[in-house]
Amino acid sequence: MLPFLHALLRCCLACCLALPSCALATELLSLDGGWRACGTSPAAPAASLQQLVKPGLLLCAERELVLAATPPATQLLVLSALAASELWLDDIRIGRNGQPARQAAGESAGDIDFAIPLRPQQLAVGKHHLRLLLSTQHVPARLTSPFYGLYLVDRQDYRAAQTWYRLPPLLLAGALGAAALLFLALSVLYQRHRHWAMFAALCLVAALLLVAEIWRSFAGYAYPLHLPRLYAVTGLTWLFSTLLPLYFHAAYRLPHWPLAAALLLACVALAGALPAHFDSRCWLMFLVGLVASLGCNLAALWRRLPGSRGGTLIALASCGLFALTGSQFAEGGFALVVCFLLLSLCAQLLAQLLRERDAAARAQQLENQLLRKSMQPHFLMNSLSLISELNAQSPQAAEAFIEALGAELRMLNEYAQQPSIALTQELALCHNYLNIMSTRLQQPCSLQLAGDPTSITVPPATLLTALENAFSHNRYRHGAIFELHLENRAKAHILTLTLPAGEPRQHAGGGMGEQYIRTSLHAVFGDSARYAREQDQQGWRLTFTVPAAP
Repeated sequence: MLPFLHALLRCCLACCLALPSCALATELLSLDGGWRACGTSPAAPAASLQQLVKPGLLLCAERELVLAATPPATQLLVLSALAASELWLDDIRIGRNGQPARQAAGESAGDIDFAIPLRPQQLAVGKHHLRLLLSTQHVPARLTSPFYGLYLVDRQDYRAAQTWYRLPPLLLAGALGAAALLFLALSVLYQRHRHWAMFAALCLVAALLLVAEIWRSFAGYAYPLHLPRLYAVTGLTWLFSTLLPLYFHAAYRLPHWPLAAALLLACVALAGALPAHFDSRCWLMFLVGLVASLGCNLAALWRRLPGSRGGTLIALASCGLFALTGSQFAEGGFALVVCFLLLSLCAQLLAQLLRERDAAARAQQLENQLLRKSMQPHFLMNSLSLISELNAQSPQAAEAFIEALGAELRMLNEYAQQPSIALTQELALCHNYLNIMSTRLQQPCSLQLAGDPTSITVPPATLLTALENAFSHNRYRHGAIFELHLENRAKAHILTLTLPAGEPRQHAGGGMGEQYIRTSLHAVFGDSARYAREQDQQGWRLTFTVPAAP
């Protein structure tokens, strides 16, 4: 099931990146320029609607429209503005959007986007007169650009372009919503990783942001609702731009979480507070989030943390893609970058889930092996025989031996349920085992330690298994002294265990101890751990190399 989802996400990524190019082929006849106030002389200087339309006014403007040919099909005259409007073509009213007025109380707000169909007979070749009455009484004074566009476009081309324009963000929003539900369920039911929950939140916020951006084209609304929608887009962008680097910070378990969160909140908020247009502020906030995410990945790469190489490539590609998409925010940069970024991260997390599932299965297998080892019949039979002998000779010694044996079994049962334990716990297990063997052999057996065992972790019973192997292959008639030397380096800990040579004894084992050591090291540390053994006349020297904690 998971490999299928992985392939499906890759297909969605390729499709979403390819579809937007299809929406850019529409030819528009812009009618923004060449306007004069109604009733003025044709010799008066013309201006663009971008210059003429301001908040809180009633504007009457007109211009000549010269067509070189009669269009073969119905055209659409599309007006996008925060205004109520009426339009005339050759002194015939062709459409009204709301009710323009000189006062706010008299104005009936129109839709922000308004399209008027014009038949070919209305647009015959030659000169035409276009007049526009437009009022912006409900537009806040701080918005300096209530006019967005006035153009003539073929109706079929416009509808096709609108369809292609809406489809990728809606597909992406649906995919992100599904990804959010998937990782929310995994966080609740499988493993409660912080970065999984943050990724689910990222997907949800991105889906809401895409829906908020596409809502204008998809459903339309009266122009006074435009400002609340812009605030919603800005807030969601701030949230996404902050969550994105925090996700990488949590995924790599980098230090100083509260400080990093405070700095990111401050930087993104500062970018959002700059005196710029809404789209520009969103663009800056998203750029800050991308750069901060790249910084987190570089820090993880410097620490050689798992997954940092792929994460850095994804962050670098996202920054480059965002820089190439131009100034349009959600219509261009955000949708494409989010499509690439989140779906890539989703595929990466699913691969991590598969690896963790395999590791959990191996850990379960090791736990079973460890429990079987602790219940070896010959070990228990020898111990019970010794208890019987000690009970007849010295009841106090028998009681002490039973307590040591019980402690050994309790520790094994406790540690077997953990993938790794502290070296100090492992040493306690070994010392207790050597006390048992000292009693059984009636000879001193001990482990001498050189080095600092703190901050070192190992799979449970790793050193204990090596000691058990030593007793299984050797007969120590005069006791045995084992030596453990610890060496701490920048990126790894090296544990050297020296096993003295004894009188060889027949052993019927199948190498399960060696297999357990190698398998448990790989299950916990992967390829970062190494195990080697050497033999000389003095005995065996075992070397365990385990990575240092980040």
